[in-house]
Amino acid sequence: MERGGDAVYISVMICDDLEEERAALARMVRQYCQRCALELRLDVASSGEELLDRWTLGQWDLVFLDIFMEGMTGVETARSLRQRGEECALVFATTSQEHGMEGFDLQVMDYLLKPFDQGQLDRTMDWFVQQTADRLRLLRVDMEGEELTIRVGDIDYVEMYRHTAAIHAGGRVYGLRRTMDALEDELKDSRFFRCHRSYLVNLDRVQALQQRDFVMENGQRVPISLKSFGEARRRLQEWMLAKNWGR
Repeated sequence: MERGGDAVYISVMICDDLEEERAALARMVRQYCQRCALELRLDVASSGEELLDRWTLGQWDLVFLDIFMEGMTGVETARSLRQRGEECALVFATTSQEHGMEGFDLQVMDYLLKPFDQGQLDRTMDWFVQQTADRLRLLRVDMEGEELTIRVGDIDYVEMYRHTAAIHAGGRVYGLRRTMDALEDELKDSRFFRCHRSYLVNLDRVQALQQRDFVMENGQRVPISLKSFGEARRRLQEWMLAKNWGR
């Protein structure tokens, strides 16, 4: 699959207790990302225990797990990740598909059969990127001569202050000399809603609607203008319904 336009960044973990298997899969993932112009951060682990020791919520977008590992199995590792609230895509690497029902319960995206094949890996990666491209898309910004990248999916909201657009994302605030209209046009994303002349909110980061404010997942409140309130309520309901239906 060829990719163009906005940059996409993915973080991948490969967990397998055999070094040659880890190396083979890592090589194929790098080849895929290079060919499709994807920015990649790749981590590897030799056991489920090592993976969980290094885990933080949302650290990886995609995790490949060998099912038959010594010590903690891939299924046990996947179950532990889900119990911790991890929603990353999971792929089981295995010599058989006998764990199909467990994979369904754990929302496993795909199976890779060993020995690994580049064509099979490419199909898995194509499916993953197609399903998550919007969330993984990067917004490139220039701040005082330094080029930074922000994941579009990490943006909570944008606030216009005088002539500066303040992007609130991942606990940080990025100030840009850009109009709200220009930024809204650049994002072109159905998750974002202009709820106020000075505010653009990511509906995927909204926890609730209270009075005339969006309450964000981090507890911050984003005001909604009186004329936008009806549309804001409708858009949030539609987004929540589509999000829950997709799951």
